[in-house]
Amino acid sequence: MSSRSQPLQALQALNNGQLNARSNNITPIKSIRRNKENIQPTDKQQQQQQQQQPKKKKEKLSALCKTPPSIVRTRNGRDYRRGNFLGEGGFARCFQMKDSSGQIFAAKTVAKASIKNEKTKTKLLSEIKIHKSLKHPNIVNFIDCFEDDVNVYILLEICPNQSLMELLKTRKRVSEPEVRLFMVQIVGAIKYLHSRRVIHRDLKLGNIFFDPEMNLKIGDFGLASVLPSTDSKKYTICGTPNYIAPEVLGGKNTGHSFEVDIWAIGIMLYALLIGKPPFQAKDVNVIYERIKKTEYTFPDDKPISSSAKQLIKDLLSLNPLNRPNINEILNYEWFKGPFPTRINESSLTESPNEFNLISKTQSAINFKNAKNLAGIYTPKNKNPVEILKTDLNSENKKLLPQSLSPNDTRLKYQEVDPKYIGKKIFSTNFQVKQMNLNILQIYKAIKELENYQDDSSSIMIPHFETPTLISKWVDYSNKYGFSYQLNNNHIGVLFNDENTILKTNDKIIELIFNEDSWTTIENSSTQPPTQIHRQLQIIDFFSKYMNSNLSKIGSEIQENREIIFLRRYTRNSLYIMFEMSNGNFQFNFSDHHKLVLFNSEFGIAISHISPTRKITTIPYQLINNLNYHNIPDYQIKFQNIKNAIKELI
Repeated sequence: MSSRSQPLQALQALNNGQLNARSNNITPIKSIRRNKENIQPTDKQQQQQQQQQPKKKKEKLSALCKTPPSIVRTRNGRDYRRGNFLGEGGFARCFQMKDSSGQIFAAKTVAKASIKNEKTKTKLLSEIKIHKSLKHPNIVNFIDCFEDDVNVYILLEICPNQSLMELLKTRKRVSEPEVRLFMVQIVGAIKYLHSRRVIHRDLKLGNIFFDPEMNLKIGDFGLASVLPSTDSKKYTICGTPNYIAPEVLGGKNTGHSFEVDIWAIGIMLYALLIGKPPFQAKDVNVIYERIKKTEYTFPDDKPISSSAKQLIKDLLSLNPLNRPNINEILNYEWFKGPFPTRINESSLTESPNEFNLISKTQSAINFKNAKNLAGIYTPKNKNPVEILKTDLNSENKKLLPQSLSPNDTRLKYQEVDPKYIGKKIFSTNFQVKQMNLNILQIYKAIKELENYQDDSSSIMIPHFETPTLISKWVDYSNKYGFSYQLNNNHIGVLFNDENTILKTNDKIIELIFNEDSWTTIENSSTQPPTQIHRQLQIIDFFSKYMNSNLSKIGSEIQENREIIFLRRYTRNSLYIMFEMSNGNFQFNFSDHHKLVLFNSEFGIAISHISPTRKITTIPYQLINNLNYHNIPDYQIKFQNIKNAIKELI
C-alpha cells in the first residue's frame, strides 16, 4: 500500500506517540555473557567498596543519534524536509520527513556512532533488507533508505493514529468485536511473514500502528530474522520481557522458530481484552518465572467470553508444538462472534456500543471480507526472503550498499545493454499516476451507481469493441512469476521482481519498473538480446503449456499496436483480479463467471464472460441488467469488485 499525502496538521507532534519506532517503555533484553576471571577481586574490601558504588546507568544507543539537518539530501537527488520529532526507542529516533510534493513519511534514524562493529552493522542491514522485501497491506510500507555523514535513515510509511499500545492506555480495555478485526489483520500479516520465512520476534502492541484508515500495520523489524529452512531454529535471547516466549528464554538449550510470533499474538489478545499482559510484574525475573510456568489468570472483574479464553490458552501453550499454527487461528469459535466492517478514529478514545448489535449473518460477511483484505487466502507470491552477502557489503566509506536502496537507480539497471538491436526506449511510457487516475474514474462510476435509478429504456446500448483481456494464465510466482496470454495473442510474464516481458508476433518488449513508471525497451523477436535469454525461455515454456492445456475465454481480437500488460493481480478464494496497464479490471470468479470493467469511447462499460465463453458488454449504468444473464450471486460479486478497487485507491 503506497503512502498517502497527509494534511499539514500531520507535522504537529502526535502526543509524543511513536510511529514505526520501537517503544521505549521496555528495553529489549540481550544475551549477556560474564567472564568469571574478570570479576574475581584480589582484595575483599575493594570488592565491597565497588559493590557499594551506584551503578552507572547505561546510555541508550538512540541518544547518540543527532537531530537530522532541516533538509536531508539523498544521493539520488531527492530532498526531504525534516519535521517534528516523533519518538525514541532503544536504538533509534523517529522524525517526520516531507518530500518536495508535500508527502509525509516517518524516518527511523540510527546514529552511525552506534554501529561500532561488523555484527551491529550486519544487524542493521539485515533489518533493512528484510523490511524492504516485504509488501503487505498490514505491514508498514518501506519507502527508501539513505545516509549522511552521521546518520542512517530508514524512510517508512507514516501511521498517524498511533499504536495499539496508545489505544489500550486510553481505553484500558478493548471490546471483543474490535479485537476480532485487529486479530484478522495481524494474523494476515504474520501469515505473509512466515510464508517468506521471516520471524518478527518483537511483536507487541507498541509495534502495531494505525494507518489513516485505521487499518493495523506491523512495524519495527529490528529483531526480525530469516530462517534458512522451515526446520531450522534461532538461538539468540531477544524480545520484550512481557511478550517473550518460553522457548526463547531457553536460549541455546531449546532454540525457537515461528511459534514465538504465535505466542506473541496470544499475549496481545489477552492484553487487549483484559487490559494488561498476562505475566506482567515489576521485576523482570518474576515475569520470566511466570512465563516458564505459564502462570496467569483471567480476572473475575474483567469478564471475557469463554471462546476467547480457549483461544488464549491454546496460543499460550508452553510447548510450541501445541500452539495453533498461523492457518488454524482464525478457525476458532471466537471469530464467529460480532464482527465490525471497520474501525473508526473514534475508537481511539471511546468504546463503540453498536458492534454487539451486528447480526450473525452480517458478521460472517464482514469476517470473510476482512480475511480477504488481510490476504488470508492469498498464496505466496514471492520467494522467501534471502539475506545475501552482497546485500551486507557496502562500497567505499558508505555504510549502505547500493542494493538496499530501492529509489537509488543510478546503477540499478546496468544490465540494460545500450547496444540493443532495434531498441526503442521510452522512459515514461506508462505512468503509474495515470493508471491511478483510471482507478479513480472507475471507482467514481461505481459510487455514483449506488444512487442511480435504473431506466433501461432511456439508455441506448452502443456497439462495444471487445476489451483486451487475459485469456489464459499460469501462476508460477513461487519460482518465476505470473504468466498470461491476452486475447490479442500477446504473451507476458510479470516476474517476481515486478518487471515484465511481453512477447508479440514480431517484437519482444521489456518493461522495467522504476518507482513510478515503466521503461520500455523494444527488440526484434528474430534477434533478441542475450541479456533476456533466460526470461524468453520461461515465456516460451509458459506459452507452450497454456496453448496445450488451457482454453481461451471469449473471442480473439485483432492485434493492436497499443502495448497492454498486466500491472498487478490479487488472488483469494473468491476471485482473481487483474489490473491492466490501460486501466481495465478483470475479475475471474471461482464459479467461472468473469467480469471486465473498462473505459470505452462511450464511458465506463462492463463485459460479462459466461462459463460457455459468451461475451456480453453493456454500459456500466445498466449493470443490474446482467442479472438476467444468470450470474449467480451477482450483487455479491459487484460488492467484491467495489471493495477490491477501493483498496487500490
